Order: sequence, then structure tokens, then C-alpha cells
Amino acid sequence: MGDAGQPPIQTGPAGLPSLNPTKSFWQTSHPNPITHHRSTEYLPTKASIVVIGTGISGTFATHELLNHHKVNDILVLEARTTCSAATGRNGGHCRPLIHSQRAGIIDFEMRNYRAVKALAQNAECDFREVPGGGCLGFWNRVYFEEAKASLSIRRDEDEITASKQNASIRVVEDPKELKALGLTGGVVGALIQDDFAASLSPYKLIISMWKGMLDDFANRVNLQTETPVTKITRAPAAAEGDGGQSGWIVHTPRGDVYADQVILATNGYTSHLLPEFEACIVPTQAQMSALIPPRESPYSKTLIPMSYGFEGVGTQDRVMSDYLVQNPILEYEDPVVGRGGHLMFGGGRHEVRGNGVGVSDDSYVDEDAEVYLRGLPARLILAGTETEPETQTKTELLDIAGSWTGIIGHSADEYPWVGGVPELEGVFVCAGYTGHGMTNAGLCGRHVARLAASIQRGEDWQQVQDREIELGERGEDAGVPREYVITTERINAFALMGRETP
Repeated sequence: MGDAGQPPIQTGPAGLPSLNPTKSFWQTSHPNPITHHRSTEYLPTKASIVVIGTGISGTFATHELLNHHKVNDILVLEARTTCSAATGRNGGHCRPLIHSQRAGIIDFEMRNYRAVKALAQNAECDFREVPGGGCLGFWNRVYFEEAKASLSIRRDEDEITASKQNASIRVVEDPKELKALGLTGGVVGALIQDDFAASLSPYKLIISMWKGMLDDFANRVNLQTETPVTKITRAPAAAEGDGGQSGWIVHTPRGDVYADQVILATNGYTSHLLPEFEACIVPTQAQMSALIPPRESPYSKTLIPMSYGFEGVGTQDRVMSDYLVQNPILEYEDPVVGRGGHLMFGGGRHEVRGNGVGVSDDSYVDEDAEVYLRGLPARLILAGTETEPETQTKTELLDIAGSWTGIIGHSADEYPWVGGVPELEGVFVCAGYTGHGMTNAGLCGRHVARLAASIQRGEDWQQVQDREIELGERGEDAGVPREYVITTERINAFALMGRETP
């Protein structure tokens, strides 16, 4: 059980990451020397590029700078321990959504999937392509019909290119077929994605990447954990009227750092440093669990055949969903995780007061959400444990090995916010993944790294971004979808009046 509590729903900009977060199963089951790493005893006073955040966005950004650009002075700051926020707390569910977006976005998610897979080949991160693919079940008829309509439109579009050729999806409505998929409790239909569905430990992947970078580029990168950034301000020279291009001061409790450019890979916490994003990226508490399969279930010895997503359960809206993957089953008894095989089940936000919206505190779990997650057999048949929701009792709940929360960045228009911040020359953001970061965040981080590096070379980053986006729309491995790009107009569509930039 996690630490239960129910603090008031937050309003205003996000806070800093909690000093005492709930214990993520990913982190507690994988102790490592990178957790509290500080490359130097003292915080340096300057750096060419400062990256804030060590989740998948910040790690991919740093990896790009080190491996593909001649940036020799990179400082990476993490408020808590390495990969202690959303990436180290999510469910390890890696699956592009290919039924509801246009071709350019689908292709971008495919590229992210392939990038994660490629890096995972050289990391002990439990990456596993699920042989049965991904199953997205619906418990709300309206939502299911909308999903089918969206899929039909996508299939009819002339612009569908590589995404249609490389991925397939099918509709299942027959009750017997739904039961064969393991779905129960009033499910009305499902979409089956036969390809591009995987599970992994995102935490192990990021830790592995950091080990490699710190070994290979020790003279170029400085990682400083437990160093929260409290604000960023323009450097004095910029305030004297030189166009704002003389850099930034990154303020921390351990001292200030001068930086030419700053990359904010801060997801749900972004508005703490950039208040103009308060209405654009809203911190939202999400909940995860590591469940123990019943002894009588075949999934105590073999893995579930698919990765699962559950939509339209109870009072879930169109954005909320639950998701499920399973950790590897070990051939030996591990002193920390036993025989493994934990069912990593996340969601239940509709059971939380206020749906977790506006909460940037991950120091507690919600008891109602935890009970809901332990009631997984109400949605998925686990051989002899299934029961209809209306007859489910607390005595039928699954045993739990871990329960924790994390903060996602909910985007106001449901697209990530990626690129340079208007009027803040040299400040870049990659954030706001609305709980779907595993097939977005990595290449978003890579994109902003390229933009920051282009300034180091004396180039116009906006021209670089425009060129990369155009190439990406042609199907090449570059840029981000145009919907993701940060613009003044996009910010103003949501920004609260009276906010001032640093």
C-alpha cells in the first residue's frame, strides 16, 4: 500500500517535484549507482546547454547532443534522483496509437517506437514485443463507435503512406471473440493492433543510457541529481537590450548557473518555471500498481498474450484510460522481486477526486484508485477470478506488490508542446504528453536538442525546425509533427491573462 492522503486540488502553476514521492516499483526493484549521481562535488557556474530533467525527453536530448553534435559543456539537472518522475513511474506500455491520428503523427509515433526498440537492444530493460499485439477494449458504446469512425476515416485518407503499410488494426465486436481476448465486465468492443506493441522497464532503459553516457562522455556532460531548478531568468547582458540572446541564469538552491541555452524536459512541472504554460500543460496525478497474479491463474507461470488498454470504464472521459502489461517471469527467485511476473496496471483516475487534475504532488496514493486497480479481474479474465463489477467485493481484490503515483503533463489541446518558446530566445521545451509519452517523448527530446545545438553552430534554429518538420512530413527521420510546435498563437489560445514571462 502507498501512503494514502487527499490534499486539496492544486490551482495555479505546478509546484516542484515532491521531496518524498511514493516508491515506484521500477525504482525500488532496480537499485543502481546512477540514482544519486553527481559528476562533480560542486555545481558548475556555467554551461553551454543546461538540460532540466532526466526522464525520457531529457535523456534523449542529452544523448543526441553527445552523440551527434559537438557540444562540449552540457549540464543536466534533476530535482530528485535520476529518472524519478513520470518516466520512472509509468507502466512500461509502449504502443503507437494508429487508429485516431493523421498519417504524419502516426509515422512519428512509429519512429519513436523503433528508436526505443533500437536502444533497448543494448540495454537490460526487459523490452519485449508482445506476440499478440495490443488490445484496446471499450466499455462505453459511444466511445467505441467514435473509435471505429476515426479508424474508418483514417483508412480512407489518401495521405496514409508508410503508417498504413507497416501497421494493421482490426475491430472485434463478437461477444465470444471479446471473451477469447480475456475481456469481461460489460465490454462492448475492442480494437486489436497486431504489430508495434511492447512492454519494458522505462526506468531500466534510462538508467542504462545514463551509464553509457557517463562512461563515454565524462568530459562533456555533468549530471547533477537532487538539484531542483527554482526559476530561470535572463542573464543581465540580455536585459541591456542585445535581443535576449546572451543566455540565461538557472537558479537552484545549490547556486546559479549561466547557460547559453536551456532545455526544459519537465513535462507536468513545466509551468513552475514558465508560468505562461499554466493553462497549456496541466499537472495531473496518475496512479500505478504492481499486482500479483492469482496462484490459480495461468499468468502466474506464463505472460498475458497482449498488452491491454481499457477505455470508457465507469465515468472515464475520452482522455482517461487504464493500461496493463506484465513483467517477465523469472526462472529464479530474486531477493527483491521474487519470481517476477507482476501485472503492471495503471489508471483509475476517474475514481480520484477531481480526477487528479491540477495535482503536482506524487507523495501519496488514492485509496479508491488503488482498490479499483486491484479489481483488475472485473475487466480481464484471469482464469477463475473474473467477476462482474456489480458483484465484486474487496475480498476478491488482487494482492499488491507496489502502489505509487506520478505526475503527467496534460496538454490543453492533447498535443505535446515542443520547440523554442516565443520571445524567450534560447529556451526550449518538450513536454505535455498527456500520458502518452513512451511513443512521443524520445524524439521530441532529440528534436529540441538539435535546435539548441544549431544555435551553438551559429544557425537560425527556427529555420532548422522548419526544415526538419518538412522532412518529417515527407516520412524522413526528422522533426516533429507540425501540431506539436510551440507558437505564440497556440499559447495564447490557452494562456491565462496577466502572466509575465521571466
